[in-house]
Amino acid sequence: MPTSLRLLTHTPAAAPSPDAVIAAVATHDCPAALESADPSRGRFTIVACDPLEVATWQLGSADPFAEMRASLNRTTGVLSDPATAFPPAAHAFPCGWIGYFAYEAGRYIERLPATTRMDVGLPVARFALYDSAAVFDAVTGTWTLVAVDLPPSSPNHDNTRPPAHARLTQWEATLNQAQTVARRQPTRSNPTHNMSRADYIRMVTKAIEYIAAGDIFQVNLARRETYPQTEPALATYLRLRQTNPAAYAAFLAWQEPTGGPAALISSSPELLLQLRGREVLTRPIKGTRPRSPDPQEDQAQAQALCASPKDRAELAMIVDLERNDLGRVCEYGTVRVLSHTQSPADPYTLEQHPTVFHLVADVVGRLAPQHDAIDLLRACFPGGSITGAPKVRAMQIVDELEPTERSVYTGAVGYFGLDGSMTFNIAIRTLVAARGRLHLYVGGGIVADSRPEDEYRETQAKALGLRRALGLTTEID
Repeated sequence: MPTSLRLLTHTPAAAPSPDAVIAAVATHDCPAALESADPSRGRFTIVACDPLEVATWQLGSADPFAEMRASLNRTTGVLSDPATAFPPAAHAFPCGWIGYFAYEAGRYIERLPATTRMDVGLPVARFALYDSAAVFDAVTGTWTLVAVDLPPSSPNHDNTRPPAHARLTQWEATLNQAQTVARRQPTRSNPTHNMSRADYIRMVTKAIEYIAAGDIFQVNLARRETYPQTEPALATYLRLRQTNPAAYAAFLAWQEPTGGPAALISSSPELLLQLRGREVLTRPIKGTRPRSPDPQEDQAQAQALCASPKDRAELAMIVDLERNDLGRVCEYGTVRVLSHTQSPADPYTLEQHPTVFHLVADVVGRLAPQHDAIDLLRACFPGGSITGAPKVRAMQIVDELEPTERSVYTGAVGYFGLDGSMTFNIAIRTLVAARGRLHLYVGGGIVADSRPEDEYRETQAKALGLRRALGLTTEID
């Protein structure tokens, strides 16, 4: 692969809203959007469609991490000078691979049982290579268009593909024609469940028994609601980005060869991994309190979370796990927890979201020169905050206690850039659309002093923003 390809960029005059552009490409092949509602976490919205190629892996087939490494080896580092002369938005996504690893991809990393029912019907991993995109800068209110001419990678390469400059022109036409889409009113429907409230409480009780026996310190357990899909996935996503805006949101849609339309509709607040150059960041979340419309009660909930020994202990366990995970692939002595307060002994940050408060920590490191992005992902996947500690035993218990697959929920959605950059969320607060159904998952971390009823109520609070996007405003048992 040549290493002197030129990334073309263009700043058009038109400045439609991101939701208008996402809607404008929704009928194209494999539309994708990655965006952030938190400028402190990410100021850019990435919109792409019509990929050059698509790679999918079914559970039990070849290792998606190994094959993705081969794909990255032939496409990463091909840009002639990615570090200079580009507007900031081009650095956000200088073209590359967008996709996901499902939670069950962890079976390619650790030897785990496979007893859960596989009933969602999506690949265990799926990535598309986008050689052009539109990137919106929320700070400047402008779009930057990016495109690159990648050389043929297989005999099936599309030789009729327009050159990069022509694709920039096509994107400019798309922006010029983009119009704000009127919000649809959702059709309300009742879900089916993979477990009852009583089942969830029994599951949590069993997990606490495992903790008391010394098997684990913490485990994350989830339940699922399944709704009939009564509208296009885009309509649901456009509402979700209003009801539950998030720092690491994502919308991916495509056609499954045998299952029809499929989509990921994510409003995740949690970063699994970010890689810039050799600098690594992960941001585990633990500890939750519901928001209140009453300002005093809302403040009381925030203070209670910050002062909670249980919630702080939950996060401390996962921070230690993430430090160990990063330590396997980062340079010695570079892994540390950043402090955003006056006290280095109190490194945790309170984050407020539309329906909940969370405690968050920033763990950083520098990737060692002998390791690459896939090594980093394998070291940290799945995220410790959605498995537990120790990770492997916690994952074994998850497989034993949860009746159905998690699919993309608690996996990772994000991108690998052609410049070697990488960003992946942890796919929580995520709806999975497949085979005419919409799967809504919620879960939480279980520790020794967890109370099963409280844990169930926490899942209700986490589900609220997702349910609002479906037109539901009340709790569902």
